[in-house]
Amino acid sequence: MDIAEEKQAVRRELKETVAAFSREYVREISESVCEKVLHSREFADASVIFGYLSFQNEVSVDRILLEALRAGKTVTVPLIVSRTEMQAAVLESLENLPLDRYGIRTVPEPAEIISPESIDLILVPGAGFTVSGCRMGRGAGYYDRFLEKAKGFTLGITCDRLLREQLPADSHDRNVDALVTETRFVHCIDTNT
Repeated sequence: MDIAEEKQAVRRELKETVAAFSREYVREISESVCEKVLHSREFADASVIFGYLSFQNEVSVDRILLEALRAGKTVTVPLIVSRTEMQAAVLESLENLPLDRYGIRTVPEPAEIISPESIDLILVPGAGFTVSGCRMGRGAGYYDRFLEKAKGFTLGITCDRLLREQLPADSHDRNVDALVTETRFVHCIDTNT
């Protein structure tokens, strides 16, 4: 099995795991994850935060985005601009957000765009992670391309049930600096090359 087939098989297994999550479970883990991030030094020190607007059974970081807005931080979220690229668009509010081409909440146009280099803290979702920071995305490569340009601290957002001992990865896959689940906040061993 080559790496692409291996990734496909692991991604399918992770997707099935997530599909089985109850709404209550997602709500509970989201609450715990947000609590840990909000009490972290990384959140306190960040002026510009890149989050995401959760979709289906993803861990929700809405509470983090709300608290960041209340604290006067600049909050950005993904804006899909092509089949291969997303940009960091300024989020003013979580109210009345339109849906993008994938059915995910997004910012209304025209959006103010912030360069990836100016972001201090990047909250990174993923299909799965390892404790050493390896991340498996959903297959489109948006985050890998975005993180290549970013210089801020990357924090993988996940839950214990999506952590794996190992994940298939290749040279363009970007690792995260730390990850947070409902039970822990782990600074990863830097294996980025």
